[in-house]
Order: sequence, then structure tokens, then C-alpha cells
Amino acid sequence: MKRKSRNFIAVKNLCIGLSLCCMASGAQAATNSAFEKKFDVQFSVNQVTLKNVVELLQEQTDVVFSYDHTLESIKVNNVSVKAKNESIESILEQALKGTGVNYKIENHIVVLYAANTSKNNAKASITQQTKKVTGIVKDATGEPIIGANVIEKGTTNGVMTGLDGDFTLEVPVGAILEFSYIGYAPVSIPVNGQTIFNVILKEDTQTLDEVVVTALGIKRQKRALGYSTTTVGGDDFTVARDPNLGNALSGKIAGVTVAGNSTGSGGSSRVVIRGNASLTGNNQPLYVVDGVPFDNTNMGSAGQWGGLDLGDGLSNINPDDIADIQVLKGAAASALYGYRGGNGAILITTKSGQKGKPVSIDFNNNLTFNAIYDYRDFQNVFGQGSEGQRPLTADAAKATEVLSWGECMDGGKAVNFLGNEYAYSPVDNWSNFYRTGVNNATSLAISGAGDKITYRFGVSNTYEKGILPNANISQQGINMNTTYDILKNLHLSVNANYVFEKNQGRSNLSDGNGSTNASLLYRANTFDIRWMERETPESDWGTTASGKEMIGGTNEYFNNPYWLQYRKVNTTNKNRLTGGITLKYDIFDWLYAQGGITRDGFSFEFRNVQPYGAAADAAGYLQEYEKNYSEMNLNYLIGFNKGFGDWNIGATIGGNRQRNITKQWGTDGNIKSFLVPGFESANNISNRTYLKDYTEYRVNSVYATADIGWKNQVFLNLTGRNDWFSTLNPDHNHYFYPSVSLSWVFSDTFEMPEWFTFGKVRGSYASASNGTNPYQNYLTYKLQNYKINGQSVATVNNSTVPNSMLKPVRISEWEAGLNISFLNNRLTLDAAYYVKNTKDDIAQVTTSNASGFSSAIQNIGEIQNNGIEIMVNAVPVQTSKFQWSTTFNIAHNNSEVKYLGEGVSSLSIDGATSRSGNVTVKNIVGMSYGELVGFKYQRDDQGNIVFKDGVAQATTKTENLGSGVYNLTGGWRNEFTYKDWTLSFLLDFKAGAKLFSGTNYGLYSDGLHKNTLEGRGDDGKGTIIGKGVMLDESGNYVANNVKVSAQTYWQGIVSNNIAEEFIYNASFIKLRELSLGYTFPKSLLGRQNVVKGASISLVGRNLWTILKHTDNIDPESAYNNTNGQGLELNGYPATRSIGFNVNVKF
Repeated sequence: MKRKSRNFIAVKNLCIGLSLCCMASGAQAATNSAFEKKFDVQFSVNQVTLKNVVELLQEQTDVVFSYDHTLESIKVNNVSVKAKNESIESILEQALKGTGVNYKIENHIVVLYAANTSKNNAKASITQQTKKVTGIVKDATGEPIIGANVIEKGTTNGVMTGLDGDFTLEVPVGAILEFSYIGYAPVSIPVNGQTIFNVILKEDTQTLDEVVVTALGIKRQKRALGYSTTTVGGDDFTVARDPNLGNALSGKIAGVTVAGNSTGSGGSSRVVIRGNASLTGNNQPLYVVDGVPFDNTNMGSAGQWGGLDLGDGLSNINPDDIADIQVLKGAAASALYGYRGGNGAILITTKSGQKGKPVSIDFNNNLTFNAIYDYRDFQNVFGQGSEGQRPLTADAAKATEVLSWGECMDGGKAVNFLGNEYAYSPVDNWSNFYRTGVNNATSLAISGAGDKITYRFGVSNTYEKGILPNANISQQGINMNTTYDILKNLHLSVNANYVFEKNQGRSNLSDGNGSTNASLLYRANTFDIRWMERETPESDWGTTASGKEMIGGTNEYFNNPYWLQYRKVNTTNKNRLTGGITLKYDIFDWLYAQGGITRDGFSFEFRNVQPYGAAADAAGYLQEYEKNYSEMNLNYLIGFNKGFGDWNIGATIGGNRQRNITKQWGTDGNIKSFLVPGFESANNISNRTYLKDYTEYRVNSVYATADIGWKNQVFLNLTGRNDWFSTLNPDHNHYFYPSVSLSWVFSDTFEMPEWFTFGKVRGSYASASNGTNPYQNYLTYKLQNYKINGQSVATVNNSTVPNSMLKPVRISEWEAGLNISFLNNRLTLDAAYYVKNTKDDIAQVTTSNASGFSSAIQNIGEIQNNGIEIMVNAVPVQTSKFQWSTTFNIAHNNSEVKYLGEGVSSLSIDGATSRSGNVTVKNIVGMSYGELVGFKYQRDDQGNIVFKDGVAQATTKTENLGSGVYNLTGGWRNEFTYKDWTLSFLLDFKAGAKLFSGTNYGLYSDGLHKNTLEGRGDDGKGTIIGKGVMLDESGNYVANNVKVSAQTYWQGIVSNNIAEEFIYNASFIKLRELSLGYTFPKSLLGRQNVVKGASISLVGRNLWTILKHTDNIDPESAYNNTNGQGLELNGYPATRSIGFNVNVKF
């Protein structure tokens, strides 16, 4: 469970004090009391709250404070304490001078109370007692909270919870108890005669006085931020988890769109914040783990002709190690990241040890079972065959392997491709081939602290058995996070995360060749896939008696799934190390210097082997390579923060040096033809072509920030960063990225009603970028394999014209927002409106073939995104035993392509063309980002479909079919807590996108789609007269009267590539997450001191699609995570996960 480290500084002394209090009524006179000590305390602050002053005192002393929660927001001006070996009384006199707050010391606790409450009245409020109440205060995970305040509201009568989170207090019968702890939302409960209270405090993510981490790790008051950020606690990712952290963000944050895909276990994610800002470049945010920039590049993706999703970096982060995730949405929030801050940033902070907290061991196991969520609704009336005839010979069976245009399935005789008779009945090949997947994630961590060190060490192991046979993933990880105080003002922080991952048995996507999923999806519905297991009992998986691939028809590219999963080799290995070292020196309490070095890198090995004897590549082939990537950053900064009267000024100035290197060595694609069957090595191939690739680039940067605050109400933040690029022409290789933000806490300026807790308006403007790729401005050359007059011949190697004047894309954004909260933060609202403009986007445009080049790189693109984001948090019900908290978020983004160059109306997105159906994803001037373009039904002026020879006709040119990008996203999370039980669920919804389904395109052709039942009659030999018009002999449109077979009619739509028929509304509502947890109370754990806490949860993910509009498929079925969204074909079946999560703390 996450803690603010400052909250635990006094725990050790608190425990001692509580023990002494229990030992004797005269404990206040104990000789080892903290109040007999002398302290060194030094700080100077201005325009802060009393809460901030108390936190500073707790950090530098061993003293425990107790005070009414209403005192926290008292404004404190110009407090300066310089104490050398002084008593706590002397220090308090300095710290509380002029605050209107007095103190008294009782039972080793400093009790603070308003000056207008006399000491005698304060004492009387404690002594006038009529009822004893007891109870326990715990956090959301069931862990007791030590040192929580329990106070009778409106008085100084209160106590702090003990080692087990327990308390006892005397209060009047009609009193109200207020429970509070720094970093947690306070809870107020009327006594009403109740004597036992079991209270759960939850982290207060809406506390606007808290300090949050912003860009480059700079900490700022949340109330001072002039831009939008959202924090999600680590607990939200550990229970109903997704193996890929990016996918786990879905539905949790307004304005963050997660595009679901169907690329299987170990696949990648696509996260976009506030719309796509680049035509062809990267649109995903920058990820930063513990201050280390983290590469999330997809290692491989599918396209028109197939391919594999080889995963990205986010699957290498263990959810159990995450403390919280901070999302910086706008350009102003991430402008300090300069050339890679234009798409926003996601800051991941891992767990660490905490001062004042004893050594603890945390064990977590998450075991889930992944069953297929079967969206298929195929026709189940007619079986294998063509034109109403079932196969009665082996040749007829082979010719109709994928056709379900046969007779009505009656259980009678039919013949398969082996020449064997079988019952002509429906078969479910999914249940005969796929299996239930299992994911078992286990982690163990030890954390603690000493006088000078805090530490946490964690290990993890994850094993996933995929839904495909012989497919699995194993991943082992080590995480370390430690801070050492070399001197009182010199601190060393070290963090590291190492992961080893092995994956085997992935299926190809998109194109049918090599796709296990395609080989199961389209076969005729009386074809039993188990016939293809092996020809003889002695044969290997998916092979004939002679050892060749066993296929069921005449198409050699339509594979045997057993061959693909058991004979074809498809493996990857990844070793990844991410870490950093930071040294911070506090020169004064208002000035510090910091420097550090970070590194992210991995080694990735890929091996793909098609064995000798395959149907399509009879001699086999081999592809293998190793890719090594590293990024090093050297950073340094000086920070300043000091108060001057009503003003507070903070500033930083620093720099960064970045170096990226990528090396790859391996085969030049597939090298073919093994010489000796069974020996699958490069040494067994005569023509072995290997390539080595090396890429390096550097970026040097300087940056500065300035923060100006007035009366802790008005805040101005200015930042600027200048980047120098090695990827650009040296004559103009540097660009400046500024930002300005302004916020006003108007609730502190004006007197507000008691129910109005907080109000702030904010605005910002910033400029950022997403960089450039190396070598786009250089000509490269190659040697030819011949000579002229004895001299070697060289030629240009580029197929694209380079651009020596290339510059980075410019992304500018302005934002206005509002934060308000009511009823002591029980109801909060965060709203934002933004406009984001992209100019000088980098795109490849087509050139004349006469130039010798196919395209040219130019700065031409212009895009605009604008939208609104709303997030509401509420606690509608809150009692001592029951609490209901809810969060709702919604965002709408409009995108428009503004300009693509002189005379250019559209540009195709690379790789975004469907395998079949002739649909392309394009950016079109005046339209939304990512328009699907294809053929529609040809219609006359009255809108009637035009037929020819009984078959529907397509338009003569392609037309817009809608955008493949969602413009409305959101989520609704609820959590109900009753005593030791917690029920939570998350609904996730998206709307506004279109999807071209290549799967349903194929199902029409093969006669499996339910729509193809129309016209077949009772025997499968029926006919259809299409409703529409046709041309008569005079060239005039008349009613269509041509009768054709149902097979001809439906296959005609496919053969004419009428994509309009297969465009679906991709909107959906899903029950994304569900968990029911029980936390074992202390009474059940007994008096033993080994197990400090335990909980168990029933968890589920993707359990129910409440609403969708796509036939036979999941609306989240993209086969890659590129900019070309809206295409679907041959993806993995969707899965729903159900299992258990067990957590034990020692």
C-alpha cells in the first residue's frame, strides 16, 4: 500500500509513547520522553497551510501531532524557524507565532487547537466525557494505519491509533468522530450511541494541497498546477490486471484512449492522449519509469500481408511494483520533455521503502484462467459444400474445404478430404483446438528503512499458458528502489528493474498464411479440425506419413494449425535493464543541486523457422536476428524555492545529454531452402544473406523553469527547453519549446459556503514536438555487384528523397480548466477544454517515377485536435461500516486534417491497407484523422442499389466510409466497502469509430455468416432477386428481376469488394474489471506477530460486453497498434479472465 514517507517519521517514537502510556498512568513523566530531547530544526516557508508546517516539524523531529482536521487549511505566512539544540516548546513558539493556533502537550502528543478556544475549554472538551468508544482504522488493503488522528469534531479531544490501528476515546453521546491521516480522505461519523467503529481510510487523490511529481521529476504543489494531470494508484493495476500496462489504463482516465487489439498474449498496446497529433509519426506518449525515459516501441506488427505482434515495453513492467502512475495530458504538462513531450507523458513511480515503517515482506499471487469470449454467431443450418451439394468424394471435400454452401446438415453421410465417411453434422473447431489459458503472476518484496536508508527489493515470476497449444510466455523480474542519506543534506537514490522474457508459439495476424486463427475460423462448419492432427499414429503433429504438412484442401497457403503450433518455430527472448542513479545535495533549505545518469536498454532475439516439408515453402526457410537498444541520459539541475512576504518564487535550471544506439544483426528477411531435411540452421542453407544495421542519434538540451506564487492563491509557471538534434542539418538543428500556465485558487480569495471546499481555474499554452527519425536528411550509397573498366560502381541507396532542411514537427496546445470540490472533497470535478495544433508534420509524399525515387520527405502536415474532458469523483454514502465511492470520466475529441501540401488532398497511412476488400486508411483534408476509404454500393439517384446479372455492383471510385478512431471515450468505476468486504467494478465505453471487418468479409464468401442464410431455401439451392435496379437495353434503370443462387449473390458482394457491407459501428460498453475482496481482520489473524495482514479477491477482466454492433467479432479487434486503426482480420479470439488474487504481508 502506498504511503507518503513523511507520515511515518514519527511512528517509532509514537509506538514507544503508546507503550509507555499503557504501562503507567504517569507515563507523561517518563525520562525517555521525546519532549525531553533537544532538536535542530530549520525551515522558512510562506503562503502555506498549517498542515504543511506540521509536516515539516514531523520530518525534523520525533514529535507526534494531533489536531482537528478543520485546522489543516489555516493559511500561514512568513514562518521561519532556526533552532539549534532547542526544546520542542521553544520550536513550537517560533513555528506557531502569528498563526492563531495554540498547543498543549498531553500523553507525549502535541495537541493543536484554535487560539479562540481557551486551554481550559480545550481541556474541558476532553474531560467532559460520557461514553467510551473503541475501534480500528485501516487502509483500503486492510492494513492497520498507525498514527491516524481520531478526534471529536470541534474539540481537541482526540487520540492517535496504535500499532494495530486501534483506539479508545471518551466522547459525548451526540459527538461526531473525525478520522484523518495525511494523504488520506478524512471520514466523519456520528457516534449516535455506537461504541465500536471499524473505519477504512482511502488515499485522497483529490487533495489539492499535496505535492505531485511533474515533468523531469520536479515536485510541485498540486494546487499550483495550471494544466491537467491525473494520478492512478498502483492498486488499480494489481487485482483485475492486464499483462500489458497500457491496456490496463483503458477507461480509467479522461482523454486517454486505449485502442484494443486482438494480437494475443504478449501483444502490444496503443495509448493516445488527446488525439493523434502526427500523420505518419509516433502518436503515443513518452513513458518514464522512476525518472528513466522508457522505450515502448513495438518490436514487430502485422500489416496487409501478415506479420506478428512481438510486443512492446509495457509488458515488462510488473504491476505489483507500481506505486502510482501520473498522466501528464497536455503539452504544457510535458513541455519540459521538449522534442518528445508533444504526445503527453506517463510517469510510472515504483514502490520504495518508507522511513518510520518497520521491515515488511509483501507476497502477492494473481492466478487467472483465460477462456475464449465467443462472439461467433455463424449460420448453423447448412454444411460443407457448394451450390447446395455436400461433398461425397475426397476431391469434392478438398475443393470445398472453406465453403459452407452445402446441404442442410442432417447427420447423414458425407466424405472428408481423407476419403473417409463422416456424419454431416456441425462441428465446433474452436472448442476442439483452443484451450483455456492460464496466467500465474507471483511477486515477493521486502522493504524497510534505517536511520539513513530506505529500501525495497522485489522479485517476480509470471507464466502464461496461451489459448493456442504450445504457446506460452515466461517472465522473471527483479526490482530495486533505494535511497541513502550519505549526509544530512546529501542523498543518493538508486533504482533498477531487470526483466527476462521468453515467448513462443505466436500466431501470424492479418493474412491467412501462417495464421493459426485463420486456419480455424473459415473452415466449413462440418469440417473437423482433428482430422488434421496427423495422418498416422506415428506421424508428427500436422504431418502426413511422409513428414510433409498435411493440408485439407487445394490452397497451400491455408495451413494446418497443428503444423503451425507444433512444427513451425516462433520464439523471442528479451533481456531488459532499466535504471538510474541520482545524487541530490541540499545546499540550503531553499536551494539544492541534483545530478544523475539513467539507462534503458534491451537485447531482443527473434527466431522464426518454417520446417522442411511445408505446403507453401516446401524446402523451408529461416529468419533470425538480434536487436540491441540502449538510451543513456546524463542530467543535472539546480533548484530554488523561497518565500518573500506574500510571494513565493521557485526556479530550476538544468540540462540533459541523450544518446541512443540501436544495433541489429540477422538474416535479410527469410533465407530459404534447407539442404538437409530436419537440420534447421543457417549452416544448412546455401545462400545465407545476413545484414547488420546500426543507428545512433543524440540530443543535447538545456531547460529552465520559474514558479511564482502569490498568497498561495495565484500561480504562474514558465518553462523553456532548447534541444539540439544530431538528426538535423547542423546549420539549423536546434529548437525551443516554451510553456506558460496560470492558475487561481479563487476559493481562497473569496469567502465560500462551508459546503464549498475548493475551487480553481487554470489555463496554459505550450509548444512541443515528437522529434525526427535519424538519417532522413542524408543520401546513402551502396556498391553494385559489378565493375566498369575495372572500377567498382556505386549508386544511391535511397528510395526516398531526403530533406536537408527537415525540421521537427511543431505541436502547440492551449488549455483551460476548472477544479472544484464540495463537502470536504466528497464530490470533486476536474474539467478541461483544449485545442492542439500540429504543423510542419513530417510525411512522405509520392514523387514522379522519372526521378528515380518513389517518395520524398517533407514538412507539410497540419492537424487540429480539440476536445473536452470531465472527471467526477464522489463518495455518495459513508458510514462507519459502509462506503460507496465512484468515479466517472468522459472525453470527446474532434480531429481535422487541415493541410497536406500544395495540391495534395489525401495521404495513405503506411501499412494501413486491408488484405482483402480494398480498404485503405487515409488522412484526408477536411476530414477526421484516419478515414477508412473503400468501395460502396453503386446506387441510382433515388438511392437504389444497382445490380448487374443479379449481382450488386460497386461504385467506380473509392469513397469515405468513416474514421477508424474513437472520438468519445470514458469509464465509470465504483467501489463498495462493507466492513472487511470490498466490491469494485469498472465499465469502459468508446464510441464514434468505424471498423472494416475482414473476418466478416471472408465469412460472407465462405457462407458462414448468418446473413447468407437469406435465399438458400430449405435445401441450400434457393435463389435471390436482389432488391434494387438494373439497366435495361435502353440504358434506363428498371427494377432488378434477375434471379441468382444465394451463393452467387453473397459471394458477388465480396468479389466486387463492396466494403460498405462490412463497415461496422465499433462503439461498445464493456464490464472491463470486477473484483470482490475480503480482508482478514486482526481478530482472525490472532496474536501471532508473523502475518500482519492478508486479503483474498475474486477477480475478473473483460467479463461482459454489454453493448456492441459488430457481427461475430470483438469491436476491439485491430491487428496492430499503428496509426492505421479501423482494420480487422484474423485476430486472436477475445478472452475473459476469471481468477484469484492473494496478498499476504509479513
